[in-house]
Formats: sequence, C-alpha cells, structure tokens
Amino acid sequence: MHIIGDIVLSENTGKALKKWRNLFNIQQIELAKYLNVSPSVISDYEVGRRKNPGVNIVKKYVLALIEIDKEKGGQTIKALKRILDKSPSMKAILSIKEYENPISLEKFLDIIDGEMVVGDVSEMQIYGHTVVDSIKAILEMTGDDFYHLYGWTTERALIFTNVSTGRSPMVAVRVSIMKPRVVVLQGITPGKIDNLAIKLAKIDNIPLITTRLDTKELIKRLNG
Repeated sequence: MHIIGDIVLSENTGKALKKWRNLFNIQQIELAKYLNVSPSVISDYEVGRRKNPGVNIVKKYVLALIEIDKEKGGQTIKALKRILDKSPSMKAILSIKEYENPISLEKFLDIIDGEMVVGDVSEMQIYGHTVVDSIKAILEMTGDDFYHLYGWTTERALIFTNVSTGRSPMVAVRVSIMKPRVVVLQGITPGKIDNLAIKLAKIDNIPLITTRLDTKELIKRLNG
C-alpha cells in the first residue's frame, strides 16, 4: 500500500503519521477511539516520544484512517484512488513534489518571491507542489489527467506557468471536484490578473499568489 510505504520509508515516521492523519482530516481523539488506545499514545508516536513504530503498528494506524474515512463516505480514499489510477499527459507537468515535512504558506511565499492577491498569510501548511505549463495543460490534458496534478494530496500548491491573465487556470480549478490548497500564477503581476480569476479564487476560498520568477529559477528554488 502506497501510504504505508510512504510512512515506513520516511526519515521521520512520526511526522509522516501526522501528515496522513491530517490529510484524512481525522482528529487524534477519533483515531485513538477507533484503535482503542488513549489519544496520548497517538500523540507520542507522532511527536517521537515513543520508539518508532514498526510496520504492524503503521499498518493498523493506516487501516484505521481508511476505515474511518469509509464510515464518512470514503471521499479521501476515492480521491487518492483517482489520482493513482490515472495515466496523465506528463508533458504539461514541469515539476511535482511531495514534501517530507509541510511548510507554512509564509515560508512558501518567501521561497517563490510571491505576492498575495487573494487571501492572507495564515497558519496554513502546504504538503507539496505541482508546476504545470498552463498552455500545454489546456491543449493536451484531459479532464481525467487534471486529477494527477494533485500527486498524493490536494493540500498543495498548483503553480501555473506562462499565464497571461489567470482566467483559464482558475476556471479549470473551479470546475474540478478536487481543489488545491493554493494557486500560483507565474510570470504575471497582480494588476494583470483577470477579474474573473480573482472572483473564482474568492468563491472557492483559495489563496491566489503571483510570482515573477522565471520558470527555471522557480523550479530550482522549489526543489532546492
């Protein structure tokens, strides 16, 4: 199972456990109740107060997340399955990465020299990024391919390059069932963004950011 492998192979097992619990939007107390342990046990594993759990414990932890998600309708599992099952047109994807540890939106802004257009700097965390050539995406990617932009999780930044007004990327995000945590428009100033793009970002409550870094420098900083 991909999730178990991601946790076991992680440099920090506790942080990986917490990452996936957060991605499933499950509280410690809820998971602890399902596993019939105290919430402090879950907390101890996640912050490293207990010895790194073995594969069996990780398996029980992950299966509990899956079962709890199923009881809630299975939306997270369905989304992950759609991502993993698709065979995308990779030409449009310039860079895709999952972070070992999530980074704050404030730090992310510093990395890409970003300017906030919609939203504000908060305690939001980002778990990965995808840099996509917006022109190739429009010309080559199908609706199903679009789901693969989210990698392992939607809690990421979708960065569209070669943007002229930002309208097309935001329309694509708007009509998609899955939403990114943040949208970045590369190569454009805030004043050049189409009013509809701004309106759609506000409707979906998605922070909208611009960066004037060129594509190569942007990818270098994100993968550095």
